[in-house]
Amino acid sequence: QNLPRFKQDESVHASHILIAASENAAPAQKAEARSKAQSLLRKVRGGADFATVARAESQDPGTAQNGGDLGFFAKGRMTPAFEAAAFKLKAGEISGVVETPFGFHIIRVHERRAPRTATLAEVSGQIKQFLEQGRRDQKLETFIQQVRGKSKIDILV
Repeated sequence: QNLPRFKQDESVHASHILIAASENAAPAQKAEARSKAQSLLRKVRGGADFATVARAESQDPGTAQNGGDLGFFAKGRMTPAFEAAAFKLKAGEISGVVETPFGFHIIRVHERRAPRTATLAEVSGQIKQFLEQGRRDQKLETFIQQVRGKSKIDILV
């Protein structure tokens, strides 16, 4: 009955390099950012290590230090252009330059996961927490009922 809770959508494990340029940036700033992203794309397609380039050049403060690694994500978690590009790639492929409201990205997909149902081993911790929380909730409810039964409660309006 709880099987749908453990279904996992298709997901990808990706890294990215971001050259920041806001949507409202001046055309010259956007052109400069795009040019830098294209230069970095040539570098990684030419054999440079993606993670090393991301650490040195990415302007995403949340991922640059870990080589641009975004971990696994499913559809609906990223901006539409980024998501579309990432989900078109096969494992090991590198995108072209992708423009989003944050700037210009280069995306590398490490791994793809098809939609699936998580195994018992993967979700046993979640199940244990869920059951323990249910027991705690039941004990709390029993305690509250006992206290209410022993108390005189006046409702003042």
